Amino acid sequence: MINLEMIPLKKGIIVGEKNTLEILIRASGSSKYQPELHKRLPLNLSLVIDRSGSMQGRPLEEAKKSAIMLIDRMDETDQLSVVTYDNLVDVVFPPTKVTNKPLLKSLITGITQGGMTALFDGWSVGADLVSLHSDDAYFSRVLLLSDGQANQGLTDPKIISSSCQVMAEKGVTTSTYGLGLNFNEDLMTIMAKYGQGQAHYGQTANDLIEPFHEEFDLMEAILARRLKLQIMPELGVSFEILNGYSQNQEGRFNLPDLALGADVWALARVTLAEGICKKALGSSVKALTASIDFLDTEGVDHRSKTSEIKLEIISTDAYDSQDVNETVQQRTLELRAALLQEQAHVAAREENWGRIDQIMAELEGLAQNSAWIKLSFERLKYYSTKRSREEFSKEAHYKSTRMRSRSVSRDENIKNYSPDAEVHIPSYLRRKLEQGKKQS
Repeated sequence: MINLEMIPLKKGIIVGEKNTLEILIRASGSSKYQPELHKRLPLNLSLVIDRSGSMQGRPLEEAKKSAIMLIDRMDETDQLSVVTYDNLVDVVFPPTKVTNKPLLKSLITGITQGGMTALFDGWSVGADLVSLHSDDAYFSRVLLLSDGQANQGLTDPKIISSSCQVMAEKGVTTSTYGLGLNFNEDLMTIMAKYGQGQAHYGQTANDLIEPFHEEFDLMEAILARRLKLQIMPELGVSFEILNGYSQNQEGRFNLPDLALGADVWALARVTLAEGICKKALGSSVKALTASIDFLDTEGVDHRSKTSEIKLEIISTDAYDSQDVNETVQQRTLELRAALLQEQAHVAAREENWGRIDQIMAELEGLAQNSAWIKLSFERLKYYSTKRSREEFSKEAHYKSTRMRSRSVSRDENIKNYSPDAEVHIPSYLRRKLEQGKKQS
């Protein structure tokens, strides 16, 4: 069901010396993008909504619209709970089969604003409600929305993200939705990372509707979930995964869910010691072996076929003349851009605009090699020029997060980019120019 392959930047390594190279590890499903033929998993969701005082007015109304949209797209096999929180937590309704949609919608429209922001308490109640029915036959997830800082109850990001990881290992994942410019983007993204979900944000309430649709499109298209990548290096070989994926207790990397028409990937920077490269020209060196454990749409555990990669020992001249793989080169470029944008985010929190200008200059040079990154950079540059800390910090951080872990369309044109063409592919595969703005 999952095809796993490893692709090197170049197929050869130089004889008699230490070699370092990038290897793309790519997982794809066997199904083509035919959503009309795909039977999706029944959903087990909890929508956790911040109703603190800052949500008064349009933000809270748009949050309620998002909840109603979810109900409209769910069916009788799904179940939903809704939780609100300010300084206290309220269960608007417990896990309920989505059979009486008018009743559920009326309960949501009655939500009103309150006081402080007990974010962790709200998430925790939502996660506990989902866990009541989190067997492998369901796709179980908490959708957390907030426009502010966690300032009531538990607020430590490390403890909160650890709790998200524990629940994810039990089958309850977490996606987060930040609203506006005052929420804690570091907390929201780390919850999604360790909760093995999606991280979204919208500068305005209207900008959040699109990410909710994207999330639901993804949930409808899931082919495999709880992907755990195991990589086994040979003696004398070491590696680093550049995406920054979290790992479980066994050291396996948590990959994004695999959906129709998508590839999920990891980029490894692999180093081969000089000693194992002292072989005859034309011979080969085995570097890595990999496999993926996953659940299918029926909740059955599987392991992919093992994939291994061997590299040919060649001369320096032969190495220099070898072509690079353009897909591996593009993924390497994206991760470099992601790293720079994360550095820019950190600098923005410190209001170090001199450092940001340096990073932006490097990003601009990098962007010349990618049509998508070039246009995306122009949007980020606008916030840099404005010296708008919150706008720049959030956009840089979410761009970085997305580039590190995005699912890739199998038919993606790596040389060209057209916003008009992007609207014709599934929403969860689109390369957005701006993460916090509605695109369509």
